[in-house]
Amino acid sequence: MLTLHCDVIGVWMILELTSGPCEPEERKSSAFHNVFLPFLLRNSWSFEELFVSLIIRVKEIKIKAMTKSKKINFTTFQEKRNPNQLFTDMTNLVDMVRSGVSPSLIISGMPGLGKTYLTVKKLKEAGYKEGVDFIHVKGRATAAGMFITLFENSDKLIIFDDCDSVFKDKDAVNLLKGALDSYDKRTIGWLAAKPLKDQDGLALPRFFNFTGRVIFITNIAAADIDTAIKSRSFIIDITLTAEQMIKRMKALLGEVEPQIDNIKIKKDALSALANAHKKFDNVSLNFRSLIKAIRIRQMGFKNWRQMIAEQVIG
Repeated sequence: MLTLHCDVIGVWMILELTSGPCEPEERKSSAFHNVFLPFLLRNSWSFEELFVSLIIRVKEIKIKAMTKSKKINFTTFQEKRNPNQLFTDMTNLVDMVRSGVSPSLIISGMPGLGKTYLTVKKLKEAGYKEGVDFIHVKGRATAAGMFITLFENSDKLIIFDDCDSVFKDKDAVNLLKGALDSYDKRTIGWLAAKPLKDQDGLALPRFFNFTGRVIFITNIAAADIDTAIKSRSFIIDITLTAEQMIKRMKALLGEVEPQIDNIKIKKDALSALANAHKKFDNVSLNFRSLIKAIRIRQMGFKNWRQMIAEQVIG
């Protein structure tokens, strides 16, 4: 009987290990609990019965594991996408805001990818005039400054560009939440002891209805943006791998520095930039670096490759 028990234990251990990992809830219904444990308690099964039962149970576990849906991380999916399609998605979302389908959009991601350029280009292609149909606010923004900007342009499309200081100010964040909300008409308020004043010294109302639209462009990754802000707006994160970035730059090489007609100069510059990225750490791989590289290559210096590397590292 001892020999039989040892054989049974050996068979169970082998089959249990080869059946693959189980979730905690599956572990309760594993071969040990369903087959081996009853055997130990009752000691009434033959070795053959136990062996067959173990095989059947192991097959059930494997089939369940194979039929389980396999999900992938969305970041992994994004990294394999054609970068041109990602930017097409972005401009489509910009068009949704322009046409009034959505009141707001957050565009996040790496600097130097052309997020602002493509946004403004899309609006101008639709006939929008800056200062008339939309305004472009760039740089540091305080809560008070944001309130005044929203009030003075309450029926326009406002682009807040690189105004990341907003996220460090709770009052500014709350104002942004109100402006980005999904309602067509949003009530924006400034409840303070002293009312804000306009450029002429006149007191601004404590509340006003905002019917405009907002596009907020930031270099902060989407994962690091307040969930309460993201939930109120459409959002797209433009973060590219090195391979995607190079592919994107190749696709738009003719449009970069349009005053330079010689495409070979641009190809040389991109090649030097890509080689620098392969050879050195901390290379800034973006369109700003590409512009620097093209301008250096255009001058025809003998050591242009080295000069490009020096300018794009750090």
